[in-house]
Amino acid sequence: MAEMRADKRRYLKATEHDDAPSRRRSAWLIIAAAVISVVSLALGALQLQSVQRAIGIPLPEMMVGGYDADYVEAVRDLLDAAVIERYQSVHYLWFLLFPVAFAALIILLVRRFSRSPLRWLFYAVAVLYAAVHIAENLVLEAALASVEITSSEVAFASFLTTAKFILFAAAILAFALSFTLNRTTSRRQTRR
Repeated sequence: MAEMRADKRRYLKATEHDDAPSRRRSAWLIIAAAVISVVSLALGALQLQSVQRAIGIPLPEMMVGGYDADYVEAVRDLLDAAVIERYQSVHYLWFLLFPVAFAALIILLVRRFSRSPLRWLFYAVAVLYAAVHIAENLVLEAALASVEITSSEVAFASFLTTAKFILFAAAILAFALSFTLNRTTSRRQTRR
């Protein structure tokens, strides 16, 4: 039994050296995804705040608890052509780039730090967050562009907004949980 453990340690030590270039690439990918996430979130949030100051009321996608059709109608009435252009640039550029980069960041971090069989569930949470965030942007754009705003359309957009915030927290929690699970698993393996 002791020989098997010694062989395993020698094997792990030998493969650590071979794994170094891929770990470096992984580290650079994590850094790139983090930078893109932070920059796109910051620029998107700044543009949203600019639009929010221009119309004087909070935008629907910033309301965690959701909103109703009357509120979306009020926002649409306050938007002029220049403000709509800024608002759409947030949806079609920054808030398209951010969820994809953030999901990639969470997936890369979970992949790097987790050996848990739950990691596929953690990947799914990140991808689901990105899909819901992008869908929310598209549904809000459609609602604001429609001639008549329907309550069912706004209810769906409101649901997606609330789900976006919940999934964002769940994605961060998934990374934290994968990191924690890996630490407890590695401690158990070193004790053996």
